[in-house]
Amino acid sequence: MSVETLCARIATLDNEIKLQRELLKKLKSEKSCVQYELNMIQDPISRLPLELSSQIFLHAVGGFAKPGPLHAPVLILRVCNSWRDIALATPELWSAVHIAFPCAEGKKKAVKTWLDRARPRPLSVILDGVFDHDVVDLVWKRARQLEHLEIWLAEELSDSEFEYDANDNDEVILWRDDNAPRRLSSLKTLKFTDRHVESDPIPVSLAHIVELLRLAPKLTECVFDVQELGRSDYSDIFEDEEKLVLPNVRRLLFGDPACEEGFGGDDGIFPYLSVPKLEALSISLHTIAASDLLSFLTQHSPPLKELTLGDPKATKAVTLRKCLRAAPKLRRFEAWLLPFTAISLFKSLAKSPSLLRHLTTLIIHFRSLRGARIYQSLWTTILDALTARRTQLQVFRLELPDSDGPPDAHLPAADTVAALRTLADSGMHIHITGVLESRVLAHH
Repeated sequence: MSVETLCARIATLDNEIKLQRELLKKLKSEKSCVQYELNMIQDPISRLPLELSSQIFLHAVGGFAKPGPLHAPVLILRVCNSWRDIALATPELWSAVHIAFPCAEGKKKAVKTWLDRARPRPLSVILDGVFDHDVVDLVWKRARQLEHLEIWLAEELSDSEFEYDANDNDEVILWRDDNAPRRLSSLKTLKFTDRHVESDPIPVSLAHIVELLRLAPKLTECVFDVQELGRSDYSDIFEDEEKLVLPNVRRLLFGDPACEEGFGGDDGIFPYLSVPKLEALSISLHTIAASDLLSFLTQHSPPLKELTLGDPKATKAVTLRKCLRAAPKLRRFEAWLLPFTAISLFKSLAKSPSLLRHLTTLIIHFRSLRGARIYQSLWTTILDALTARRTQLQVFRLELPDSDGPPDAHLPAADTVAALRTLADSGMHIHITGVLESRVLAHH
């Protein structure tokens, strides 16, 4: 054959190959559509209304998720086209995110994509570790959408690690000046925690903490779950007699009241707060004195219904009684007390009907046992208080620590045990735990 004939034949074959490729592409597309219809028929999720399938995905994901291919809801996108369509049509799936630092470059892009998928929905965000402000800036740009914000403090860094953004006081700054949030108009809960930090945490700028509170008029719950102390001096931030008003906060929690002396919540900001609608307060009284609490209650008269107190060595019996009288609507009281303070409290409850007249739950934790003589008188005092409050008190729990002496030395008299059992049988939930757990009212 001639050269012209061969070239013509090649051109014909090229055209045929092109046609076959287009046909194959069309057949693959048709197969994909048929497969999609088959999946829709066979997949129960796809047959459900979007509202129901979205709720299933939300329950499956649950809580805060981390951006990344190995975590839901990103995994849902990779199952099939139907599930991907449902996930992308459900912005609530993307409204809660746990951002753990440091962030690789790809993860930074993933955070932006994640937040974009939430669209205008309220956001819940955890910022965990040493901030990368290129990522944090993405969060502050959506400040008006933030409904729940948690800031997890990071550990101190070694010289070999990258440096964190800090001010002159070597404190972590929450934002750069050119990207400070202007308004946190939707923020309802704010939490600071260092519970996952094994060594010393990097402190957060106190000025930024105060500014966050100022920018959140709808804040209803604020938690300072920070154990390390000695860095909570807010005196340079507030003028004399100045108060930061938190108009809608109902719950204010500082650390863990059960911590031993020297540790506890970073409650140094407490004396500078005015919380007119406060209903629940948990405070360790490690950084501040009990007199600050009394001043707060008497000056602002919040409608307090729940109170949890720690650090008994800072709380004298007379100051404790004054604090409780300044909270007449209290329904739940929990405290870590020394035996002498507890005896005084129980005597007051027995003899003063006007004290805590609405109390329904009383939980007392003892730091130490000081001998049989104290405890024999204590059991009688407890019985008198519970008997006087038998129509009002619903739950009483007493937690006793280990004792150096024999447990039998601290047991109440037989008639006292019988009287306590009668109160329990009449409907009062009595729980006594610790050294005497197996000896007194264990079955109640």
